[in-house]
Amino acid sequence: MSDALDMTGLWHGTYTYPDYTSETLPFVANIVDAGGRLSGTIMEPATGEEAFHAEETEALIAGSRGGRSVDFTKTYNGAIWVHSVDYVGQLSADGQTVTGMWSVADMDGAFEMHRDLKLEELAEVEETAEVPVPLIPVERLR
Repeated sequence: MSDALDMTGLWHGTYTYPDYTSETLPFVANIVDAGGRLSGTIMEPATGEEAFHAEETEALIAGSRGGRSVDFTKTYNGAIWVHSVDYVGQLSADGQTVTGMWSVADMDGAFEMHRDLKLEELAEVEETAEVPVPLIPVERLR
């Protein structure tokens, strides 16, 4: 990536419900950042009535990134829930973390997500890896 703030990639995160609950839920976001226009998907554990139909829930995301400011909408289209959640956050200076708040109707909470460095590191290793020389059994050399 030439732009350190480009959010394209896999992100692991959590979001929390308002203060009256202590529930924190994980999610995985696959984001495409096309010059600041964000799109992608989020997978997270199904909750509530949705959990009776599936273990995971998928949502689409669409939004924008202006510099370090991040704003996107997560839209569920599941078996039970069909609604949208707004996310507003700040990307860290190194482009590795986003922290902020989510909101829907009169409810809100915090979220945080981190770039999956393992995938980036793997891509870098694959780019620089040498092609291994196959071992030839000694019997075939005679």
